[in-house]
Amino acid sequence: MNTHSEDGFELVDETTDNGAEASVAPNSLTRSQALNLYVSHAFSTWNARGYEFAAILFTAAAYPDTLVAAALRMIIVYFAMILFSSSVGQWVERSPDRLRTLLSTIVCNRGSVILGSFFWLLILSQRDLVGADEAGASWVLPANAALKGLGFAVAVALGIVERLSSSGNLISMERDWVVTVAAPAGRPYDLTRLNAVMRRIDLVCKLISPILISVVISALGSVRLGVVFTALTSLVSIPIEIFSATRVWRSSPLLQAPRAVPPPAPSRSTQAPSWLARSWQYFHGFEMYFGTTVWVPSVALALLHFNMLTWRATFITYLINAGYSLNTITAARTVGSLFEITSTIITPRGIEYLGKAHRRSRLSAIDEADDESGVGLIQQEEEQENVDAQTVVGLQRFGLWGMSWQAVNTVPVVVALWAISAQQSRAGASVSSQQMTASEPLPTPSVGWSIVLFSFLACSRLGVWVFDLTTQQLTQTLVPARQRASFAGTESSVVNAFELLGAGAAVAFPRTDQYRWLALASFAVVLVSWAMYAAWVRRRRGHLVHWEKLAPGVAARW
Repeated sequence: MNTHSEDGFELVDETTDNGAEASVAPNSLTRSQALNLYVSHAFSTWNARGYEFAAILFTAAAYPDTLVAAALRMIIVYFAMILFSSSVGQWVERSPDRLRTLLSTIVCNRGSVILGSFFWLLILSQRDLVGADEAGASWVLPANAALKGLGFAVAVALGIVERLSSSGNLISMERDWVVTVAAPAGRPYDLTRLNAVMRRIDLVCKLISPILISVVISALGSVRLGVVFTALTSLVSIPIEIFSATRVWRSSPLLQAPRAVPPPAPSRSTQAPSWLARSWQYFHGFEMYFGTTVWVPSVALALLHFNMLTWRATFITYLINAGYSLNTITAARTVGSLFEITSTIITPRGIEYLGKAHRRSRLSAIDEADDESGVGLIQQEEEQENVDAQTVVGLQRFGLWGMSWQAVNTVPVVVALWAISAQQSRAGASVSSQQMTASEPLPTPSVGWSIVLFSFLACSRLGVWVFDLTTQQLTQTLVPARQRASFAGTESSVVNAFELLGAGAAVAFPRTDQYRWLALASFAVVLVSWAMYAAWVRRRRGHLVHWEKLAPGVAARW
């Protein structure tokens, strides 16, 4: 394979990887099938995003005077995801029945949420946690620290099951179902467009689901009723998701065909203890992961989960401590979410445009060497292969544009944070010199720097999700079908490792005036991620920029 040219990539031959599916004729995805696919994914994502946010509220209500419980829950869940995500991917990969695999993740996920809600209800029903407006409620338990601790431990354990089953559902849907039913490149329901719509659904649920839970709790004036609402939402979703997924499966011969199960990884010793065999299997997943051609883009994307300049809990806490109101934060976050959703609209067009630009360049070169009839013959014989090649090149090029856009827009964000931090430091020094009381409110951050902070932060989110979408499709396209699920599971472990590092960094630098160093570290991580991906693209394509097109005279001299 030539790695120093525009065609320096290798498309996966599905017929060799999925022998059981090779005899099934491909069928075009219909509008009805796509709608059912979207509905199933929407309900899964809605519940996952909602419970992710609800668990934060429930933990804060159960332990109102400390952040230890919230930090402990987060660290435990991250560790569990690092340890078990790879196994979830391998389980999906070795399950021949696609429908049973997906339905298992749905039932397991909803069941863990419903059971978890029961234990949250037990915790929040203790007398010392029941609000004044619920003091006369009929179902109130006496305060019991042991019961509270046990319930919290069980709720965290069920939260781990929820996260793992949600990961399994996402792997099964994005790395198997969507890839299997996607139409050939260039058609209405090709992989690029399916990915864009699925990610749009995810981002919309990420925006609206937490808001709805907050509204319900505020309107009802009770966190306990918010727990009940969460459980009922999961219960109602089960039949809808099962019905939608089953309809897609029944109408697709490709999905009904048994999946070819890969042979088990060779064990070093048949006499090895079970824990040693499991350890070997776990590290074999990483060996497979780093043996693929797309591990560099995957790790570059995972690195961004360390980034503190995103709408995570630590950043929101910093903004509150810096003097921003909740209304301002909510408005800024909403604008950022709109930019994220916009990425799902422009990404398919960007991939198509940059891929066609590559094709025009190739055809121009061919036209100089051959006559028109030869070119026409080549186009007719290799039409679909050219479209697939265009898509991969478009993914590589547009992904680099997305990463570059994020890096450029992160610079003003870091500068604004340092300016705001300097303003807070000067205000603190002034307060100390005048011996004001500790209750003196923080000065409002500069309007100008606030506009710079939030506007460029929103713009950077556009680049993040462009890069996310292009990297996802690269892994779907360039990883062999028999390894996609295992690859995705191991990738989830890597992502959660960087999430854990980010949480650890926030614990190590807890003060508001130290957040500027976390912002600087985040920018460094973005640069490392950009450099990794740019080096990978250059190695695959042989160059990053067509200098001869930008400056023909300069290129001719060199």
